[in-house]
Amino acid sequence: MSETKEDNPLAFIEGDVVSLCPTNADNIILYAGWMNNPETRKYARYEMPQTIDEVKKLFEPKKEAVKNEIFFEIWHKKEKKPVGLAGLIRIQWFTRNAHIFYLIDQKYWGQNIGTEVGKLVVDYAYKELNLHKITARMFAPNKVSLRVAEKIGFKHEITLKKEVYIDGEHVDVLEYAIFKDDWKK
Repeated sequence: MSETKEDNPLAFIEGDVVSLCPTNADNIILYAGWMNNPETRKYARYEMPQTIDEVKKLFEPKKEAVKNEIFFEIWHKKEKKPVGLAGLIRIQWFTRNAHIFYLIDQKYWGQNIGTEVGKLVVDYAYKELNLHKITARMFAPNKVSLRVAEKIGFKHEITLKKEVYIDGEHVDVLEYAIFKDDWKK
């Protein structure tokens, strides 16, 4: 049975396997758990432990006149539970650029959820927000995220040599981008 908007009233964007929903303060402990997971931290670069209070602050309303970040909870439709976070950060409304991110519970890695989420966020950014360019930043050893970015249509733009320290060595940071005109194709 396919889940509909009526079955999941918080769904903001519907996908095949997941929906993107508003974040939920009741799930802050779950979010902190994902951020503190050693495998997730490795490439998300949460170097310091993330406390419940620190994670709550991430989702509190900001005092800026214009919102420059949009967060979604990734909701697994079949299992009816949250499995990650995604969204756009560092939104620059004047230049119409933003940076995409996603964080998925390790139990759901390898199920193409990142690809679906990425496509949903990019579609939203271009169709509803009229952005011009979306960037994604990954570390060279994170081959899975590189493949996901390429499946979505991101292209490599720049390499920052030996920019970040992971597992005892400095590794390259790779910045990818997708422009609205390329996405349309």
